[in-house]
Amino acid sequence: MKSGSKREMMIGGPWTGLIRLAVTDSTNSRAMELAERGAPHGTVVVADAQTGGRGRLGRRWISPPGRNIYVSVLLRPDLPNAEAPRLSLVAGIALADATEGEDVPGSLKWPNDLYLGERKAGGILAEMASGGDRVRHVVIGVGINVNLGEDEIPEEIRGKATSLRIHAGREFPREALLASFLGAFGRRYVEFLAGGFAAIRPAWDRRDFLRGRRVLVRGPGWEAWGVARGVDGNGAFLFRRDGSGADEPLHSGEIVAFETA
Repeated sequence: MKSGSKREMMIGGPWTGLIRLAVTDSTNSRAMELAERGAPHGTVVVADAQTGGRGRLGRRWISPPGRNIYVSVLLRPDLPNAEAPRLSLVAGIALADATEGEDVPGSLKWPNDLYLGERKAGGILAEMASGGDRVRHVVIGVGINVNLGEDEIPEEIRGKATSLRIHAGREFPREALLASFLGAFGRRYVEFLAGGFAAIRPAWDRRDFLRGRRVLVRGPGWEAWGVARGVDGNGAFLFRRDGSGADEPLHSGEIVAFETA
């Protein structure tokens, strides 16, 4: 990713430092190492390529050079451990804000994916370290496919993954999109700290990819079909199992399958 000024990259948020890497195994790994060495709240790590990009549940994230955005931010919020997972939702909203600013509206699939149409274009990985019942630090990693071509998507996920370029039919300036994301994340983070997830829930609701769809959900020791009913004010996924008349709030779990719109 081409160099830009620190001022450009720090707009609109708590960002205190920017570390640029040509290539690394994982920006999240680098940010976690920096956190353990005492790096300050607001440190941003961005790489042009990753050799070991990671998604949620240990999945591999394809990270070629010169095409996409791979960025991790280090936060040291004064929050109880139970609040930390909601920062993934905050990052998702900010990511959707950024693409919408480029006239590419996206949808958000709970808990950590950006969709363009019916295909995934971005993902978020949050990793936390705690001290007792309070957060010590959280690293939020974001990968978004920006200028990836259809032929650059691995065959096993072709038709399921996309990029802004594929979806919109044009290339996008990665530097400007990264700056937009950081600015949006900074603003949404401030809103979240002031009012909790409920304060930014409307921004999620209008982009909710799953709401109203039949979904297959997997939890610890169980799997069930039902209907996605949105998210509640705490960021929990509202799931109504087949045969049930009540919504069940889920704070963790995996959406294994969903019906297309």
